Amino acid sequence: MSLEKLLDNIMNTDSHIRYVTICDMDGKEIQTSIRENVTPLLNDEETKETLHYAVNAWKTRSKFAPKIGKGKYVLAVYEKLRRLTMPIGEKYLLLITWGTDGGTADIIEHLQNMFSGDYTRDW
Repeated sequence: MSLEKLLDNIMNTDSHIRYVTICDMDGKEIQTSIRENVTPLLNDEETKETLHYAVNAWKTRSKFAPKIGKGKYVLAVYEKLRRLTMPIGEKYLLLITWGTDGGTADIIEHLQNMFSGDYTRDW
């Protein structure tokens, strides 16, 4: 499956999804999709900083995996949006944002099902 098709599939999960990106474990953006007619809340530089923060936070959490188990996802809830960070295999992170009025449980369940296998493909 192409990255574009993958991101389209994720965007089609719920109409409240605003933004989807895949980055590598260095915080480098691999592919991004922003819903039409959505104005990003962060500029490009702030988005890059957010990706680096997310990757570093994920790496920090991974240190404790031998004791508490591997992380499945992290959900951050802000006043203006919700952001989910989820690993795709060992090499990539998926970051998704949606509004505060979206179906959080449905989005998370769909994504977990989508990536439940050993997803280690290199792009």
